[in-house]
Amino acid sequence: MQLFSHQFSTAWRDKFAALQDAVPMIVFTPDGVVLEVNDLFLKGMGYSRQEVVGQPHRIFCTPEFVASDAYRLHWEGLRQGRSISGNIKRVHKNGSLIWLEATYVPVKNKQGKVTEIIKIASDVSERITESHEHQGILQALERSMALITFTPDGHVISANNNFLKVMGYSLQQIKGHPHAMFCLPKFGDSHEYKNHWQRLRNGEFILGRFERMNGRGQAIWLEASYNPVMDDDGNVLKIVKIAQDITSQMAQQRQQESMMTHVHELSLNTDKTAAEGVTIVQKAVEDMQEVEALARRTSDIIGQLGQTSERIGEMVDTIRRISSQTNLLAINATIEAAHAGEQGRGFAVVAGEVRSLADQSRKAAVEIDQLTQNIRDGVMAAIDGMGNCVNRAGGGVALSRNAGDVINQVNIGMQDLVRMMAEFSAIAGERGQTRH
Repeated sequence: MQLFSHQFSTAWRDKFAALQDAVPMIVFTPDGVVLEVNDLFLKGMGYSRQEVVGQPHRIFCTPEFVASDAYRLHWEGLRQGRSISGNIKRVHKNGSLIWLEATYVPVKNKQGKVTEIIKIASDVSERITESHEHQGILQALERSMALITFTPDGHVISANNNFLKVMGYSLQQIKGHPHAMFCLPKFGDSHEYKNHWQRLRNGEFILGRFERMNGRGQAIWLEASYNPVMDDDGNVLKIVKIAQDITSQMAQQRQQESMMTHVHELSLNTDKTAAEGVTIVQKAVEDMQEVEALARRTSDIIGQLGQTSERIGEMVDTIRRISSQTNLLAINATIEAAHAGEQGRGFAVVAGEVRSLADQSRKAAVEIDQLTQNIRDGVMAAIDGMGNCVNRAGGGVALSRNAGDVINQVNIGMQDLVRMMAEFSAIAGERGQTRH
């Protein structure tokens, strides 16, 4: 459909024909009633021509906007001949909201009176939605994070309240000042600091933990990202820093690292003690083995003494029998001497002496037997005691070996603990690497 063909020369009609083939267009009366509309506009809004022509402009708007002063002033301005451009929210036929980048152009007759309103529009819903999402993200960051903006050479452009609160400054105190005012003394003149800003000017994103100085001269820690903002040609326009105060976290981390170092040292000492314990137990096992061997040898000797006592007992029995037989012979001799009368008197004296010696031998044999029995009893008790000693020594050796195995396992466990603590300390050190 050709719009405005009745108002323009052939050359201008051709230009407008090309324009309406390229962009969505619609024409209203000064009161906002639709006069004409092209296919691109109808397609974008979801209507047919019959549904639109002759209808008021407000069919494309939300009820809230139609009832507002802004809507009334919008059309008053157009009727007065003022063009209006901008991003506007409209309603699709299906009820969904869309965004149009539009220009309203009043068309005047020769007398300067507005006769029609031409609207040229394009659907920018995707771009506006994305922009709103980005704006929402920025607002969320603004509420929750400390934000500050720098020029590419590091001078403060602006900062939000969170940043000012964390650093203890007002905006007037920092605006236009170099970033180095937040750094530790001498760091601002360092090669590392200059390289930091050169990387940002080259468009490089930097993330890390940074030690800074607040307005009260106190050291604080920030976890921050430096984000270069570039134009379409890749030129860095500004640097946006997003940060949060992690001073308390860093203090806790330092405390944990100190504790880990202490635990690591304790682990090393415990490992050393466990190793010494293994050596001591091994020595105890060797000593117990020597005691066991000595006890066995002593037990063997006592056993031999027991056998000797048994032999002595047998000899005493022999002496006792000889003494008894001698005594009987002496009695018989005495009887025979008595029968012999005067001639056997001398023989009777000898027989009496023999009987006396036999009696002494018997008494001595009894005493020897008693002593031998005492020795035998002592030897048997010693044998039993040494047997228990040998058994206990053997049990002690077994227990010492078990203790040695346990301590050895503890030693192995402590070595594993020492290794793990060393690895953990190394990991904690890597995580704790910071920038000044």
